[in-house]
Amino acid sequence: MRRVIPFITYSLLLSISAGAAAAALPACEERSFMQPPLFYPSVEPQADGRVTFRLCATGVREARVFAGEVNGVPTGLDGTPPGLTMAQDEQGYWSATTSAPVAPGVYTYAFKVDGLRVADPQGVRFAEGFGGPQSVFEIAGPDVANQLYKADVAHGLVSVLDYQSSSLGLRRRAHVYTPPGYEAGGKERYPVLYLVHGYSDSDDAWTAKGNANLILDNLIAAGKVKPMIVVMPQGHTPMREGVQGMENTDFGADLLKDLVPYVDAHFRTVAKPEARAMAGLSMGGAHTIQFGLPHPEIFGSIGVFSIGLFGDDQVARYLAANDTKLKARAKTSGLVYYAVGKSDPVFSGVAPTRKVLDQYGIKYVYNESAGGHTWINWRAYLEDFTPRLFR
Repeated sequence: MRRVIPFITYSLLLSISAGAAAAALPACEERSFMQPPLFYPSVEPQADGRVTFRLCATGVREARVFAGEVNGVPTGLDGTPPGLTMAQDEQGYWSATTSAPVAPGVYTYAFKVDGLRVADPQGVRFAEGFGGPQSVFEIAGPDVANQLYKADVAHGLVSVLDYQSSSLGLRRRAHVYTPPGYEAGGKERYPVLYLVHGYSDSDDAWTAKGNANLILDNLIAAGKVKPMIVVMPQGHTPMREGVQGMENTDFGADLLKDLVPYVDAHFRTVAKPEARAMAGLSMGGAHTIQFGLPHPEIFGSIGVFSIGLFGDDQVARYLAANDTKLKARAKTSGLVYYAVGKSDPVFSGVAPTRKVLDQYGIKYVYNESAGGHTWINWRAYLEDFTPRLFR
């Protein structure tokens, strides 16, 4: 079953917010069901590049805003409390402004009100997240132009796919991007990229805040990327003893035995390994190492973002399980792409992973960027990775 989902760019809301900020804000007050809703700019860019967050919450004692990738918002990684403390003004609004300018890009945020984490009630764009919903906003800029909506290019479609997993005995979900022109029908068949999210996210992440659909739209329009279908699986499975996020054999069984065959049966795919790729970030990168790299007969090309193999024990288990399969991978000519930020907390896993690739003679493209474990890097990696596929 396929359901189409709409996307509204928050940059539009930011422009509306900027206009609304010029006028006097209505008083923050509770509205009854019969009254019109209260509208106010909850995310407001300032002239100096900083961003003000605003929330109308009555009868509360404290409020904070959490936005881990936003410059000028404490992450809490240094031991200090995460987020920005919000102060209440005379009109009843809680607000806080970043301590530094915010670079163009796509960002998530949430409020914490008297200990309860909530998404922005004024938001129009959300990401589900593994730990609760997040709101999303964008700031446009030339450096991230290929990651944002462009009105003058053709756009693909993002839909939600529900399918029955025989491996897990339950209904599963995936998000699917089909390129411009696919929905018009025809006989053309397309290569497929299976693109997996990280531990703190869900299968909506690569489109909700990764802008994967817009990146593909823009690169296809520029002739830099071959039109492709992108399937974004649900990276988590029901929790049970013996299965965990980074070596989740339940995910691997569902992917290989259920999702890939289902997609080939219901979409116009080129059902050959050379026309099929797998990539992922963080936990999704670990899934790719575990269930993509050792399966060259299924995935001809591989992309691993911001993860690796950690410690002698994990490396030994991996080699024991995949020795023959890695030797088979070394004999193929498909792309293997490995990207990580220099300040990423997972950087200690890079050397062991590269050692495994070198040990088996697996050729790969290595992209060591600045930055850390962030969507800022993952969108850039996708923008660098996809033009290399299916050539």
